[in-house]
Amino acid sequence: MRTDVTIEEQLPTTDRAADADVSVVPFWRRVPRPLPFSRYSGVYGLVLVIAYFTITLPGVFFSEVTLTTALASVAITGVLAIGVMIPFAAGLFDLSFASVAGFSMVMMIWLSVQTTYPEVVLAAVAIAVATAVGAMNGLLVAYVKLQSFVVTLAMSSVVLGLAEYLTKGAQIYGLFTQEFKNLGRGGIGPVPYLVIVLAVLAFVAWVWLEHTPAGRKTLAVGSNPVASRLAGIHVARVQFLALVASGAIAGLAGVLLASQVGIASTVTGPGYLFPTIAAVFLGATQVRGRVNVGGTVIALLLIGAGIKGLQLSGAEPWVTHTFNGTILLIAIAAGTWRTRRASVGH
Repeated sequence: MRTDVTIEEQLPTTDRAADADVSVVPFWRRVPRPLPFSRYSGVYGLVLVIAYFTITLPGVFFSEVTLTTALASVAITGVLAIGVMIPFAAGLFDLSFASVAGFSMVMMIWLSVQTTYPEVVLAAVAIAVATAVGAMNGLLVAYVKLQSFVVTLAMSSVVLGLAEYLTKGAQIYGLFTQEFKNLGRGGIGPVPYLVIVLAVLAFVAWVWLEHTPAGRKTLAVGSNPVASRLAGIHVARVQFLALVASGAIAGLAGVLLASQVGIASTVTGPGYLFPTIAAVFLGATQVRGRVNVGGTVIALLLIGAGIKGLQLSGAEPWVTHTFNGTILLIAIAAGTWRTRRASVGH
């Protein structure tokens, strides 16, 4: 009986064959291919945008100051995009998130003036109220069986009215500690604290969506709710919790926005509607061809770089709105094209 069997001889035949195949493949054919344009068009677009504004705005666009301000400007949009992505993964639309975030911000600032409680208590109250709004959306959509588009659009108007009631149509200046203000305006080197919060939230959302049974159930419900119900998934519960999560994250975004802005205004929150939706839709065309965290981050960086470049170029405000609308149209068109191509392929 042999006792001097080598490691190579212990490998399965298929593994040894694979190793042999790799050894005979020329080096240049083993070099990883570039990112496929169909799945990473946003990365190529981001590179082009950075290159264009770096050339046209030398010494201005590609700088640490621009990087810091650009990251800070997209952080709130990113937090909202992560929140909207959850009901979108479940096949639902949440159009109330921007108004809910604005209401959370207004409530946070209003409470800071009307009470003497610490910011952590005020933040808990603001997030709890936003979560309750999300729960109301969830009840009407998941259990009363109303259309999510209509319900959340109506809830957006309701919440906006409540914000106007608190502000009485005037701006309110928050009374916050310096530590709370630093959360929205400080950072570690060129990286704002808000970006760190976004990174943590994005990581948690990525793990949940891609690597947990709850995330896979949410994607299944969004893909085919009838088949999911037949497979034993509680579709209504998944939809309800998705809208609750969206409301809670919108409330968190409102608290972060209060620390960054410090002034309560009813026009601040709704301004995040289009850039956030554009980021989610465009992100759904990236990486996986469905809603995913990585694609959303790519879309956020692309939109943020484009808007910052336009602002530094002296573009008028209407150009920013046009840019956001164009990105949204491109994202919808790309998603429709991909869906039709997949259906033809099958």
